[in-house]
Amino acid sequence: MALAGAAVFALVSGVPATAGAQPSTAVSANRDSVQFDQPGGFYDTRGLPIGAPGEVLRAEYSELPLAVTLPGLPHVPSPLPARAQRIVYQSADVDGRPVATSGALYDSTAPWNGPGPRPTIVIGPGTQGQGDACAPSRHLETALGVNPQTGGAVPSYEQAFALVLAAQGFRVMVIDYIGLGTPGVHTYSDRVEQAHAMLDGARAARALSGDAPVVFWGHSQGGGASAAATELAPVYAPDVDLRAAYASAPPADLLAVLDHIDGSTLTGAIGYAINGMSQRFPAVRDVVDRQVNDAGRAALADIAGLCTLDLRSAYGMRTTHEWTHSGRSLGELIRSEPEALRVLDHQRIGRLRPDVPVMVAGGVHDDIIPLGQVEQLGRDWCEQGAAVHFRYEPTPPVAGVTHAAAAATNFPAALDFVTRRLAGEPAPNDCGTL
Repeated sequence: MALAGAAVFALVSGVPATAGAQPSTAVSANRDSVQFDQPGGFYDTRGLPIGAPGEVLRAEYSELPLAVTLPGLPHVPSPLPARAQRIVYQSADVDGRPVATSGALYDSTAPWNGPGPRPTIVIGPGTQGQGDACAPSRHLETALGVNPQTGGAVPSYEQAFALVLAAQGFRVMVIDYIGLGTPGVHTYSDRVEQAHAMLDGARAARALSGDAPVVFWGHSQGGGASAAATELAPVYAPDVDLRAAYASAPPADLLAVLDHIDGSTLTGAIGYAINGMSQRFPAVRDVVDRQVNDAGRAALADIAGLCTLDLRSAYGMRTTHEWTHSGRSLGELIRSEPEALRVLDHQRIGRLRPDVPVMVAGGVHDDIIPLGQVEQLGRDWCEQGAAVHFRYEPTPPVAGVTHAAAAATNFPAALDFVTRRLAGEPAPNDCGTL
């Protein structure tokens, strides 16, 4: 499998949700016809017994593709240096209710040359989409799927990163996120649910492979998931042996990101976020019900089944002004609605202190995730006494490319950072210069 650089893109709880909240009508239209797996299929989690957080509920081995390359990353040898399992494991939603989610564990067959047992890297993927067909674990055998809603290609670019890391001797767990691949709407950018999926993914990897030091890793949406999981780890999963984390281009302040991408190549990702939050938070659902026009409702229903390539094609360079009765953007409307604003404010990452060293990377010219809010995340953590190593990523500005390229250009520095932390070397701390 060869993945072009353009395919390696990604976008990358204080507020109580309401138990038993009714799905938004704008989102539910496509669920039964497009996104649910066949009854009794691997991803149909309905009827599975409820286990402890991180318990593996279902697993199967999969045949990996013959080869994988990615521009700018080390060569991956053939035969591939890992055996892969797709798994379903237990996690919890924002209210603590049990929910099953999925992922893929790449158990490395390459030697681990560092100290101690082979470590596990848990990857939070960059933006895959909201349809079930977008889940990375669904495409282990080919690394390229098809979205039945559109017929569009679904490249599983995170598999390339997973295999490069496996070739270095790491065990790698790639999560799908809650509601992506499994029943329910994917709660895109919900910091608590993404953190739970990461932390319980680490527990699931431990259940299958034994105790191991853990590292969190992610770019864009995955950077936000890694950051959120790192700061929630001491409370939600103190049993996870977390040693370090890497968060590239994390959307730590969703309002800042929403403003930045409205009218960009990734405008449609705002629909992902609104769809997901409408499922959990009545205040957001109320804004949709009162303020979104028929065109906006149709767009949200369509977006609920799209993967990212199709999303860019269908909604790139559009604006959310088109989706509202008043012609105001969704960002403006949320700011005018105190309860909805409270929901987004409490999605903010950076209000809890990580207990492990973190490498944070922000693109100087990032066209999707604004640098300022990434720097603010670093400052917020620094003020609480965390050890933060900050990397400024310098890729020149090219619309639709700059943000994506950072997933590869940051890779060598991130690999060096986590390897040194696992070796017990003191962490660099840039808090004095942020």
